[in-house]
Amino acid sequence: MERVVFLRSKIEQVMKAYLEELNQPNNENIRFESVIDPNGQHFQIIALGWENEKRVFNLLFHLDIIDEKIWVQEDKMENSIAELLVEHGVSKKDIVLAYFPEYHRQFTEYAVA
Repeated sequence: MERVVFLRSKIEQVMKAYLEELNQPNNENIRFESVIDPNGQHFQIIALGWENEKRVFNLLFHLDIIDEKIWVQEDKMENSIAELLVEHGVSKKDIVLAYFPEYHRQFTEYAVA
């Protein structure tokens, strides 16, 4: 449980820092929100708003904590969410790039499962 608390705190640190970066005046028509499910250990940042009369609703990333590891289910960020987590002190062995098939994960620097 202690490990999960540590991973959760690191995810929330990264999300807070990234939201501060995203929510700048040049993005006045787009709002970025964090979605955190504390019971299910699910974490997302979404973009929503309007751009040139077109509706914007995008999932930037989705993370889960499963078996005391961070599973990156989706990552559409310019800077990899996994790399941001590593910069904030999470070990690569504690991060699974779930958007790759399991056979491919062995070729990354991250956990396989």
